[in-house]
Amino acid sequence: MSAIDRISADGNNGRWVERAERMRTAQLAHHLSSLALRQGERAMTGVVALPGAMALGIAATAMYSVAVVERAFEVLESAIGEIGKSIGGSDEVQRRDRPADRPEARA
Repeated sequence: MSAIDRISADGNNGRWVERAERMRTAQLAHHLSSLALRQGERAMTGVVALPGAMALGIAATAMYSVAVVERAFEVLESAIGEIGKSIGGSDEVQRRDRPADRPEARA
């Protein structure tokens, strides 16, 4: 039904019908603008959050890499220490067994 048909069917020149339509149109426009504003806020949040998420991911990867390298150095240091202890122990045994190092052999 068109607006002209409503006006003629209403009997009051259709003022109430037009006013109700204008109010519904204004409410719909307000609702749509608020939805658009919320969608715009979500889009801006996503645009701002994306670089932050990427930076956090890169930082986490870097920290994980540093932890792996640190653990590798700890294992290497421990292995070198064990090798040093085993070499140091065999040197003491060789010194005790050599006759030139004994005081009685010099006399």
